[in-house]
Amino acid sequence: MLFPFFKNNYLSIDVGFRNIKVVEVAVNRNNEVYIKNFGIAPTPLNCIKNGVIKNVDAVSSEISRIIRENKMKVKKSKIVMSGTSIISRVFLVEKVKGKDFDTIVMDTITDKMPINPNEHKIDYKILQELNENGKEMVKVFVTAVRKNIINSYIDVLFELGLKPISVDIPANSTAKFFNRDIKVNIDNVKFMNPNRKDLNKDAFAVIDFGSETTIINILRNKILEFNKVILTGSTNLDDAIAKNAHKSIIEAERLKKAYGISIPPPHTTNEEHVKVYKILKEVVDKLLNQIYMCLTFYEARCYGVKVGKIFIIGGGSMLKGLSDYMEQVLQIPVYPVGLLDIDGIDINKNLNSEKLNFLVNAVGITL
Repeated sequence: MLFPFFKNNYLSIDVGFRNIKVVEVAVNRNNEVYIKNFGIAPTPLNCIKNGVIKNVDAVSSEISRIIRENKMKVKKSKIVMSGTSIISRVFLVEKVKGKDFDTIVMDTITDKMPINPNEHKIDYKILQELNENGKEMVKVFVTAVRKNIINSYIDVLFELGLKPISVDIPANSTAKFFNRDIKVNIDNVKFMNPNRKDLNKDAFAVIDFGSETTIINILRNKILEFNKVILTGSTNLDDAIAKNAHKSIIEAERLKKAYGISIPPPHTTNEEHVKVYKILKEVVDKLLNQIYMCLTFYEARCYGVKVGKIFIIGGGSMLKGLSDYMEQVLQIPVYPVGLLDIDGIDINKNLNSEKLNFLVNAVGITL
């Protein structure tokens, strides 16, 4: 149990494509988090489009029901927005004497990013200062979100009568978590390719496997340097099984959970396992190819290095056999991480801990 004197209590809300997660947390003076209560419910259909909450009333009504049924009383609230609506880039910007650095960065953003500065909320952070050919250069990480998207999330909080503290993006939530110590055994390396001595111990990826998306974050020295959203998630696996095995979506999801991407034993007579494996392998291979392209893009185009390890989070990360299969394909050590593997997180022991992997983004934004 964490130190009992908490400085803040929050309701943290994560509105996903498939599920809405509401978490009541307490944060103490040491920035340790105690999960007091949580609720998860399906997101009303057709309420989110391109990251914007199109039906504020329907989403607010469902959140209100979760809050009421779980007897949550806190008013201060934080909300995390959909990952598909966020644009991020890394730029190398030259410092010019006598010119305001903010202006230089904004000029670079206007020139190189497909956005209207008047319609977007733009933030940047300095990653590194370096000297190239006698020039003072600064590496910056830029994120941009349309203001109307942010406002749709704030509207939900106001509709609920809550006090908005922040609207955040999944990448920030992940970065806050992985600034902490991760309680997985990375010294006892379960995989090591002697040909990959080029892997960098200071750079790692955190891959969030969601229902509709897969979000790739790369941190170097625990600072976020790359973020990319891939529009493939666990529902694509269900759809592939349903289509190719002629099953209902409910049955497809059951088969996915039963067999996952675990390789069938040699000479098996379980034809169902073999069929599901082949179907899922095709989808997962395409996804891993996109992940590989992100890792190489980060290294080649974002002034990065080779990633030394991968942590996987989110509901989709629980797919049977996924971490072993990723290691085999990407040739990088892969470690599944649950909420309680992160230092400084504790949970009310009366709660159902099976759903904790779905709460990473909701809890992360409270830090």
